[in-house]
Amino acid sequence: MDDYYDLDLWDVAFEDFAAFHEVMIRDPYFNGPPFGHPHVVLGGDIVERKVCLHICPACGWWIAEDRAVLPAMHWQHWAVTLASAPVLEELALNDIGAPLQQVRRYLMQKFEARASMHPRLFELTVASVFGDLGYLAHATGYSNDGGVDVILEDGSGARIGVQVKRRREAVEVEQVRAFLGALVLGGYTRGVYVSASRFSRGAHKAARRSTQAVMPIELVDAGRFFDMLGYAQLRHRPRPEDCNITRAKPLTFHGHDCCHLNAL
Repeated sequence: MDDYYDLDLWDVAFEDFAAFHEVMIRDPYFNGPPFGHPHVVLGGDIVERKVCLHICPACGWWIAEDRAVLPAMHWQHWAVTLASAPVLEELALNDIGAPLQQVRRYLMQKFEARASMHPRLFELTVASVFGDLGYLAHATGYSNDGGVDVILEDGSGARIGVQVKRRREAVEVEQVRAFLGALVLGGYTRGVYVSASRFSRGAHKAARRSTQAVMPIELVDAGRFFDMLGYAQLRHRPRPEDCNITRAKPLTFHGHDCCHLNAL
C-alpha cells in the first residue's frame, strides 16, 4: 500500500471520536472503569492526531484512517481510530469510451468482469498494457482488421501482431491456425494471442509447431494477462486525487478501534 500522511482531504471533529469512545465504554463487555469514572470521562480536547490514506498501487482500492489521542479527566489517555473504506464503484464496461486507467484498476479488483466487457474496450485495454510493458502499441480498426487487433513494435523494427479474444470458451486450434495465416499475410515477424479465458491443448500444440516451423506465436491466457496487468499498473500508481476524495464529498467514518494508552 502507498501511504499518504498529513492530508487535508477530510475533517473529523472531536465529537466524532468521542461518540465512538462512548459506545465502546458503554459496552457491557468493556473491560475497564465503569461509565462516568474520571478515567473514561474525556477532557474535551485532542492532544495528538494522525491521519493516513492507504492506497493500493495496483487497483486503487483505498482506506482512510484517522486516529486521535484523547485525554480523560484523570490520568488516562485514549487512542481512538476511525476509518472509512469505500465500496468499489461499478464501471460500465460496455462503454468503449470508459477511461482506460479506470478500467484497468476496476479489472484488478473484479477481473471476472472482463467477460462482460465490450470486445473493443478489451482490445484497447490490452494495447494499453503492452504500451506500459515497453512496446509501441496501437489498436487496429475495429472492422476489417485482418485478424490482428493490436500492432506492437519493440524498437528493433519488428512488427508483432496481437489477436485479442474476449470469450468465455477456450480458444481452439482452428483459431490459432487462422491467426497464423493473418500474421503471414500481414508480414508480421511474430504473434501474440491474448485470450480472456484459456487455450485448448490443441491450440498450445499449434502455437508450438508454428514457433518451430514458421514464426513464433505466444499464447497469453487470462491468468497471465492478469499478471501483466498488475505489473503494468505499477507505472500508474493512483494518488489521493484519483480517489475522488474531496471536502465537497465528505467521507463517512466508522469506529475501528479504541484503547487506553495508560494502565493503572
